[in-house]
Parts: sequence; structure tokens; C-alpha cells
Amino acid sequence: MSGIKRERDLEFLISYLKMNKAMGASEISKILNWSPKFKKENRKLLEEWESEGYIMQVRGGRYTVPEKLGYACGRLEIVKNKFGFVDTAEEGIFVPKSKFGGALSGDTVMVNIIKVGDGGKKKEGEVVRVIKREQDRVIGIFQKSVNFGFVIPTQSFGKDIFIPRNHINNAKDGELVLVEIYSWGGEDKKPEGKVLEILGDPYNTDVMLEALIKRSGFSEDFPAEVKKELAKIEKQISKEELSGRKDLRDLSIVTIDGEDAKDLDDAVYVEKLNNGNYRLVVSIADVAHYIKEKSQLDEEAQKRGNSVYLVDRVIPMFPKEISNGTCSLNPHEDKLTFTCDMEIDSHGRVVDHDTYKSVIKSVERMTYTDVNKILEGDQELTERYSHVKDMFFDMLELSKILRKHKYERGSIDFDLPEVKVVLGETKKVKYLTIRDRGESERIIEDFMIAANETVAEKIFWMEIPFVYRTHEKPDADRIKLLNESLEKFGYRIHNFEELHPGKFQKIIEESKERGINTLVHKLILMSLKQARYTEDNIGHFGLASNYYTHFTSPIRRYSDLMVHRILGETLQGYPSQKRLKNLSVMLPKICIHISKTERDAMKAEEESKRIKIVEYMLDKIGEVYNARITGMNRNGIFFETEEHVECFFNVISAEGYYEFDERHYKMVERDTRTQYDIGQQLKVMIVRVDLNELEVEVIPYEED
Repeated sequence: MSGIKRERDLEFLISYLKMNKAMGASEISKILNWSPKFKKENRKLLEEWESEGYIMQVRGGRYTVPEKLGYACGRLEIVKNKFGFVDTAEEGIFVPKSKFGGALSGDTVMVNIIKVGDGGKKKEGEVVRVIKREQDRVIGIFQKSVNFGFVIPTQSFGKDIFIPRNHINNAKDGELVLVEIYSWGGEDKKPEGKVLEILGDPYNTDVMLEALIKRSGFSEDFPAEVKKELAKIEKQISKEELSGRKDLRDLSIVTIDGEDAKDLDDAVYVEKLNNGNYRLVVSIADVAHYIKEKSQLDEEAQKRGNSVYLVDRVIPMFPKEISNGTCSLNPHEDKLTFTCDMEIDSHGRVVDHDTYKSVIKSVERMTYTDVNKILEGDQELTERYSHVKDMFFDMLELSKILRKHKYERGSIDFDLPEVKVVLGETKKVKYLTIRDRGESERIIEDFMIAANETVAEKIFWMEIPFVYRTHEKPDADRIKLLNESLEKFGYRIHNFEELHPGKFQKIIEESKERGINTLVHKLILMSLKQARYTEDNIGHFGLASNYYTHFTSPIRRYSDLMVHRILGETLQGYPSQKRLKNLSVMLPKICIHISKTERDAMKAEEESKRIKIVEYMLDKIGEVYNARITGMNRNGIFFETEEHVECFFNVISAEGYYEFDERHYKMVERDTRTQYDIGQQLKVMIVRVDLNELEVEVIPYEED
């Protein structure tokens, strides 16, 4: 059974069982049109679906869905070791610490719904079964007793870990350690483990970052077999290889990246045509030429899924010899590329295109900063890059046309400020700044989107199994909850049946003028589903795009490498039936895996930044900053300082009595009637900085 049919059968069965009574195996086989010849295989598949928590067996060997019995399945995320949420496809279910049932953060679990409130919107559950363990290694602080020890996990985990005397391995009290769990315990018994590695001081940020890497399962090193295979890759480009490619070395093609980028995987060229249209050439490093399917390099890249950009280092998907050398589109070097060549009219529509293997020689390694300065009229840089400066203005024209086209179809532009942590030579924070998103950054973003859409649409109409980058419409229930929050600011999403991203974009634009855009952005983001990789094309809601993929970064994303392979096979004709069948089985698993590695990378990247930001604030206690209120709840008010540091005011432990007016979204001190509103600017004083909790606490400050 193909992967796609298997997924579709499961989806159909779940929907059918939700609407009908429990069914036996033979009845299920009949409605799914399974052949009786494969009775043993069919029953095995049902057992597999049951073990994964999709269906449950009831009396008489019949099957139903967990929801009908008051259960739900999803991934448990434990927050600060205090409580957790189980995220299902439809909702988030609150789980108190006492109801974890031996489950750990990241585990896939089945929960029994024990409480429903607020008209069915808020649910509380208890874990009744761990379906799949996420990890067996944990980072924590060792606490030594006479004949044994405990490890207190530093990440949200759920339970302390018992360490028998013979598994302490010389760990000292208070040290940060890596533990392997060999017994998961139970309701009244702690997990047991052994110390694998002593990491050091738990409050040293270098140690904390090393711990984050190990906890996340990342590795900066590559296996010996990968290095051995790497040494065999031919660095020189043969004449035979060049003869089968389109030669673009006469084009003034350039790369435009950040100053510190070393893996340059996209180059661009624009020219105005005589008919008034534009030619946009997007050439991407041809990584697939060097990395063959099922090779050691390929399997390691698939396992990693993507590069990870931590605050102080990059954990690459490929060894640096590939990512920074052989495949990187370094200037003035012949490089093998895969090109998407588009003709775009004055309305931003791609009226003609071609995709082909090519060879380029980038004329300049441009930075976003320098291109922005040229576009702003910097005379020195304009003279230095006089041979390409006119093209940058053509690029700007085309970018604005493409942007207008996206805006008119309703694409959401989430222009949230992103904090950039700049480290010095000692890896201490020099300063914090907001990452610029100037015209050059927008130019590259617009060009990459155009190439991604063009490639996705081409393959879609060829009806070939493919890796799409998809973003589903938000559920009506999520929009109802969003409306409850937006209404406090005078906004509302109308007509759930005809939900369009343009409605969200309009609210975002209006909120900018009121100074509450950061909060409104975040509320909307939380209501939307996460973009992911799927083998089925279901469109990209956020971009208001019917066809979308990731084609432009094969050095750092495995999805793009697979897209290159499939697209490359179409250049020689239509893939064989054997290959199509192979792709239909392989791609669903790959899509699920790389969607997960992407989420893991994003989570680790944000945590690594937070570690350094909190370290930066350690010596700032007592200092006063200008800040803006970005959010609040019953327990506190959240701020962002002028240096873009997120912090909070704990109203529970503060002097006075604070009341949270949830309806009007404001905090009021009962005695003084001092009022705090979203977007309000005021001064705050830093009163506590906690590296363990990664928290910065403040109090409002009034000058005498």
C-alpha cells in the first residue's frame, strides 16, 4: 500500500468512525476497499494505527476513535515543570502536573478528558498512556545524597530522575549532567537513569548552550562514513558536465546575503525586456549534483533535516566543505546551479518560465547593507559597484511589482521585529539590535517566493509526487478564540466560511498605527496553524498562494534538496512508474520528519538567543529602561525594553493589589487606580535576572 493511500485511508477511517458506530476489522476493510487477499497485512495495519493512538479497540474487537470515548491524542509540552498542554489537531488540552502519568515533555500521549469548561472551549485532561517516547536523554542539575543521587531536569520534563550509586559516574553536587534514562518509572515511581557526561557549571552560558545542543540531539560533528564519502566528491567541474548545462557566466549575476553568511545558495539577475516585462533569473546551488540519493551524506542530511542557526554557531546540514565551499556560490568562481528563469509582466504575473541546469560565475558577493545603501544613494558604494548598480534599481522596481501583486491577492506580511544578538570575541553580548528588513531583504524575499511558486505550480500540473510547503486555513474554533482577544482592541474576523488572509493583513496594518501591532501580530500568529511540508498540495494560506514549495535553499534545508531531485528528473522526461511509486511511499515520511526537525531547530534557536540576552542583563539590576507594554494576564504585565529585551512585572508578588480587566485588556492597581494599557510606554527598573528560568523581572519606575 502506498504512503499516500495509507494516509488517505486513515484520514477517511477517522472521519467515518467519528460519524458512525464502532466497526470490526472486516467492515473497515470493506469501506476502505481493502483486498481480502491481504487480510493479515490489513489487520497488522489496524493494530499499528491502534498503537499510534489513532483508533481504539472496544468490546467485541470493534474499533472506534478515542474522541468518542472521551480521549484525545497529541504531543505533550510541559511548561516550566508546572503544567502542560497536549496539542491535538483541533485544540490544546491543559494537563496539571499531577496528571502527567509518567509522560515527559515531547512524548506523544493519550489523554482522558476529565474537565470541560467555558462552553467546551477549555478542556483539562490526564495522561492515560504514553504512545511514543520523544527522548531518552535529559540534561539536568545533579543533587547528591549518601548512596544515590537525583537529577533535576533544566528543561520542562515533568519529573526528577533517580540515579543509583553505581550510575553516578563521579558527578558532583550542583553540576550540570547528561543523563540516559533506562527505566521510565510510573505514577508513583521516578524515572531512573545513569550519568553519561558531566557538562559543568549550570549557570555558565557556554555550558548552557552545549547542553541545549545535546538536549536537542544536534551534533556539530559528522560520522566517519560521511567524512570518508565527502573526501571522494569531485571539486573540479568537468567539461562534460558543463556541456549539458546552460551557460549563464556572461550574466552579471550576484548573491545578496547578510555580512556573516558563508553558505551562499542563491544568486539573482534582473533585466528589463524590450516588451516592458522583466526577466528574473534565480539560480540555486545544485547540491543534488554532488549529493546522491541514499548516499551517506544524503542520509545524514535527511536525519538532520535542516541547518540550525544558534546564537553563537551554525550546526550545518552538510559539512562545511559542502555548505561553505563546493556548493556555496562564492564570487568569481564557476558554480553548478539549478535555475528558474522567469518572465514577469508589469502586474507581477509570471507569463513565461523555464527551469534548467546551469553554470554561473557570480560577479559580486553583495550584502544586504551595501545594496540598501546603494538604493539610498551612497556615492562611494555606487561608484564601487557601478557595473551592477543599475540592476539593483531594476530589482527594486520588480520587487515592488511582485509585492503589490502579493498584497492584492491578500498575502499576510508578518513584519514582526526580530532581535539580533551581536556577540564579541569572548562570546559575550556586545549589543542587541533589531534585524533590518530593508529593501534588499524584501527584494530577495520577493524573488525567492516567485521562484518557489513557479516551481511548485509546474510540478503540480505534471501530477508528480512532490514536497510542498503548505499552510492550512485556521479552524473556525481558533478564529472564535482569536475574536475574543481581538474584540478587546476593536477588531473582529467576520464570515468564517469565506476566510481569507487579506482580512488578517488589514487588521495588522491598522494595528501598526495604534502602536499595538506586536501584540496583534502575535495573537494572529497563535491562531494560525504552523506551515509544514506535505506531499499533498493544499496551498499556502498565509501567502494566499495556490502552489508553494521550498526550492531556494538546498544547502540548509532537506526539503529543497528533494525538490531539486524531483524537478531535475523532469528535465529528462516523465519519471518512471517505479520512481513515482517510490516517491509516493517515501515522501510522506520525509515530510513529517523534516517538519519536526524544522520546529525543533526554531525552538532551539530562540532558546539560544534568550540564554545570551538574559546573561547580558545579569549586571543590569537596578538600571532603568524605557519600555512598552506588549501583553498581560492575571499574573503580570509583559514589557519590551528599548533594547528589545522581553521582561515582566509580577503583580502577584508586587506591593499593592492589581486587578486584570480581561474585557478591556488592562491592569488596574486597586488603591491608586494606576492603569496599564497595551502599547503604553513607561520606565521600568530591572529587579531580578534568573538564568535558570531565563527570566528578566522588572517593576514600574517613577522618578521622584
